Amino acid sequence: MSIRPSHKGEVPSVKISRLPLVSAIGLALAIPAVTNAAPSGRQLEEVVVTAERQEASVQDTSISITAFTSEMLEDFGIKDQTDLQNFIPATVILPYDSAVRGVGRNFRSLGGDPGVSTYMNGVYSEDLYTATIGSFWDMERIEVLRGPQGTLYGRNAVGGAMNFLYNRPSQEFDYRFKVSAGNFNALETYGMVNGGLIEDVLSARVTFSNRKRDGYIEERGPIGDDLDSRGEENYAGQLNW
Repeated sequence: MSIRPSHKGEVPSVKISRLPLVSAIGLALAIPAVTNAAPSGRQLEEVVVTAERQEASVQDTSISITAFTSEMLEDFGIKDQTDLQNFIPATVILPYDSAVRGVGRNFRSLGGDPGVSTYMNGVYSEDLYTATIGSFWDMERIEVLRGPQGTLYGRNAVGGAMNFLYNRPSQEFDYRFKVSAGNFNALETYGMVNGGLIEDVLSARVTFSNRKRDGYIEERGPIGDDLDSRGEENYAGQLNW
C-alpha cells in the first residue's frame, strides 16, 4: 500500500497493491491466531474480604486495606506476624501488639487498651499474639484495615483493625502435612485433618504446628543458651454443627 502526497486543497489518494494469494491467506490466518492467544503466567485473581461485615471484592471496599489469601501467604512465605510486617504499609508489628500509622497501644498495663483491634474468626482478642500464637498455618485469609474503624469495630480500633480468618470445618474429608527445616537446627512441622463426623450435621477440623529453632544470638557468658530461640507447640480443634 502506498499513499501519494496531495497538493493544497486536494484529497490524498491511496493506492493498494495486490498481494500474492499465498501472502493474503497467510495474513488472514495469522491475525486470529494473535488475537485468540491465551495469556500465559499467573493472572490477578479477585480477593473477597469481609472488612465491612459483608463479603465484597477488595477492589470495591472503600477502606485502605491489605488482604492476603492462603495462596498468597504460601507464595510469600508468611508464617507469623513477624513475616507479615514486611508486606503491610505503615504498620509495625510487635510480639504482642501492632501499630498502624503510628497509632497503637500507649502503655501495656491496666487501662492500656490497644489502638488496633484484633479479631480471630470474628472473635475479639485482647492482643495480637493471642490471635496468632498458632502461626498462620491453615489460614483462609488475613485482612489488615488501616485508619479508624470504630463505626464497624467499636472501641480500640482508632488505628485500624486486623482480621485473622482460619479455615472452618467442612463435611469433605481432607488432610495436609508440611515439614520444613533450616539453619540453627530449625525444624517446623504442620498438620491438618478435616472431615464430617455426622453427615450434613457435624464436622470437625484439627490442626497442629510445632516450630523449634536454636537461638542465633550467641550467649557470651559462662552459662546459658543462645538467645532468641524458638520452641512452640500448638494444637487447635474446631467443631461445626
